[in-house]
Amino acid sequence: MNNPTHGALPFLNGGGEMGALIRSKDWSRTPLGPPETWPQSLRTTVSLLLNSQFPMFVWWGPELIALYNDAYVPIAGEKHPTMLGQSGRIAWEEIWSDLGSLVDSVFAGISTWSEDQLLVMNRRGYFEETYFTFSYSPVLNDEGAVGGLFCACIETTGKVLAARRILESEQNLRNTILQAPVAMCILRNPGFVVEIANERMYALWGRGQAELQGKPIFEGLPEARHQGLEEILQNVVGNGVAFTANERPVQLPRDGSVQTVYINFVYEPFRDGDGNITGLIAVAVDVSEQVRARRQIEEIVVQRTGELATANDALIKSNQELKRSNNNLEEFAYAASHDMKEPIRKIHFFADRLRGELQPQLSDNQRLLFERLESASRRMGALIDDLLTYSQATRGAAEQETIDLNRRLEQVLHDLELEIEQKGARVQVGPLPTLRGNGRQFQQLFQNLVSNALKYSRPGVPPVVEIRAGRLPGSDPLVQQYLPEAGNPPFVHHVEVADNGIGFEQSDAERIFNMFTRLHGNAEYRGTGVGLSIVRKVVDNHGGHIWADSRPGEGTTFHILLPDAAEYDLRSAISVLRSSLRFVTTFAQLKNLCYGIYPSCTALCT
Repeated sequence: MNNPTHGALPFLNGGGEMGALIRSKDWSRTPLGPPETWPQSLRTTVSLLLNSQFPMFVWWGPELIALYNDAYVPIAGEKHPTMLGQSGRIAWEEIWSDLGSLVDSVFAGISTWSEDQLLVMNRRGYFEETYFTFSYSPVLNDEGAVGGLFCACIETTGKVLAARRILESEQNLRNTILQAPVAMCILRNPGFVVEIANERMYALWGRGQAELQGKPIFEGLPEARHQGLEEILQNVVGNGVAFTANERPVQLPRDGSVQTVYINFVYEPFRDGDGNITGLIAVAVDVSEQVRARRQIEEIVVQRTGELATANDALIKSNQELKRSNNNLEEFAYAASHDMKEPIRKIHFFADRLRGELQPQLSDNQRLLFERLESASRRMGALIDDLLTYSQATRGAAEQETIDLNRRLEQVLHDLELEIEQKGARVQVGPLPTLRGNGRQFQQLFQNLVSNALKYSRPGVPPVVEIRAGRLPGSDPLVQQYLPEAGNPPFVHHVEVADNGIGFEQSDAERIFNMFTRLHGNAEYRGTGVGLSIVRKVVDNHGGHIWADSRPGEGTTFHILLPDAAEYDLRSAISVLRSSLRFVTTFAQLKNLCYGIYPSCTALCT
């Protein structure tokens, strides 16, 4: 092996790894021959590249034998170190179609220059897209002919791909701007030149593309000057701080004149690949129609507020008058009841006294007349009592309290104890709920239902009355059918009062709740025809619903649905105030309305 010392061949001195490889290689086995025989021009070129930090190589002779330096090793990749002493044509056969003509030019004495040249190399076991900037220069031999090729090169793949990504990004941005559903543009410094804008932005400016593209914005759109926009743009590009505006009035050309346009917009600094601010991106939306519509609505609201305030004052006065009328009506009903009951009491008293005094002289017919007189006076008294009760029930359930229905029913059964005993009746009571309402009215409800069950019993059959309660979920079909205004409450109370009495046709199930409706004459069953009307009114007052199921000879079951306290309070308030709420404009007015129409709802308003 030919391995000369540094001193013998000084042109091979240095060079790092490649210097050592060149010095240790047996060049006598290559077309170049031993280094001692290399022409001076080759020696000089090899010395130059070995001591350079820039990637370089030499292809020498017609075989294009390769020599290169350490800086070229990364470019060679896995072809190193086999490439040393190998023909360049063989080493780079995959790109020779790109390089061959350049090499031929060099050996014809013509230097070449290639910038960012695409070369699809296989230097790591796979083909990859690479880019290089390089020059090929002829190297003359001792005879003055072209003996080889010298190349200084640098890989620019990263720069080219980065530039491509930037270009693609900019193109994507341009496409985004052109296709954006809002007005967008890029203004470049200096002068805020319109580089690109979409049709919506040109429409917003009131100028066409031909008038603004490539021009400073304030030159092509002088109407926008002196409105503070120049200072805003300068601050964005000068300080790199975005600016946002909502409903900013701007004077712009519209239909041959300058008009005020209201705009929501954002100015963002636009930076190049090195992070330098070169302009700004503007995004804008014309909200003129919305602003004008809102202002019209605000004017209407102000106008309507005044009208509603006036109407509300009138409503409050009307409610106060209604409250006074109700009080007067209640006082009148009480006085009328008292005044009407007193003559009836006297009729009953004097008729009874007269019958006692004339008892020995009365005929059977006269005794029957006295009995009919007393019966009529009792019925008249009962009717007056029922009408008074119904009148009180029509005022609603204003006096609310927490009611244990078990205790209210117990009081009713105590009052009816004698009649229950006389009838031989059996009353079965299950657990009843506790809820909010008017206790006196619920007591009247049970009084009427139990009394009816005892009254309309079948001859010879002891009455059986069953009173029970349960809960139904808010989604139950019965709740949805009978209490649709309750929405979807967690549950409602279901109270049932059932008897084994004479019953009635189901076709009469709704009619029995009407005032003065009786399915039987007084000769069969005594009554005023008001009791069930009172029951329905009590249920209505508490936001509930009542209906009856019956068949002749098989008894009757009354069903009562009552909302839970929280649901009822809210629903009752809404129901009572529904027709008046459209006049309310303030919370204070709502509170006054609650108290004036439905005092028990005051808690809702506080």
